[in-house]
Amino acid sequence: MQDPTSKLEVLIAAMNIQSKEQVPIVATQALDWGCSALMINQTRSQPIFESPSESLRIFNYSELGISKSRNRALSHARGEILLITDEDVELLDGFSKTLTETFDKNPEADLITFQCLNEKGAKRKNYADSGFWHDKRSIMRVSSVEIAMRRDSLEKNALFFDERFGVGSKFPTGSETVFLSDALARGMKILYHPKAIVMHPDESSGRALFGNRELIRAKGGMFCRIFGWKAYGICLYFALKKRKETGFSLLQNMKLMLSGIEQFKALDHDQ
Repeated sequence: MQDPTSKLEVLIAAMNIQSKEQVPIVATQALDWGCSALMINQTRSQPIFESPSESLRIFNYSELGISKSRNRALSHARGEILLITDEDVELLDGFSKTLTETFDKNPEADLITFQCLNEKGAKRKNYADSGFWHDKRSIMRVSSVEIAMRRDSLEKNALFFDERFGVGSKFPTGSETVFLSDALARGMKILYHPKAIVMHPDESSGRALFGNRELIRAKGGMFCRIFGWKAYGICLYFALKKRKETGFSLLQNMKLMLSGIEQFKALDHDQ
């Protein structure tokens, strides 16, 4: 175990945790590495599970939605550096040292994305071998559990998750992509560092495109939220490229995503 890194706080999205035995391993790993952990437990169960210590703070909410959970976590966070995780994530040995050293060496970075392994120890994606600064194109490949950030940067820029996006919301995809896009729009700097810090199983709701009309529709809404009128061209590219992954034809993909664009426009107009 390395020296405690109290300035790092691990934010955990969880559901229906009712006892100490159900606390996800990511929380105990964070404490073992000298970090603090904060868990947002979305549950309607009684009795409510209380925080066991100041090092592991638990907040219970009777609501659904991953972006709501992330925003709750950000509102309660105390750490200088925040790492986003879920209850099925595991932390890799040395993750906290990697995080803190990378932020220390890159003081201009507001957020930093890292690599993630699957349960077999292989990289979940074809990550770049060298670091780079993200743009609107590169953030499309980032998963939420790869993101760490400076809390003061979030507060200065009033950055939060759009609760219309992500699992459990109107558009069940793209919560992290919209979040990072908003960061770039605010002039914040997002660095990619080529080192793995977490493990997450390969099964993911964000990857389950095949035959999933709702998810494909939501992609259209997400593209519209990020790119505005350019979303139409991006949807066409996506519809063509992802035909095998979706199981639908180019025309079917386009119809679904255009529906998502129109739904987002209507929703955005009402707000």
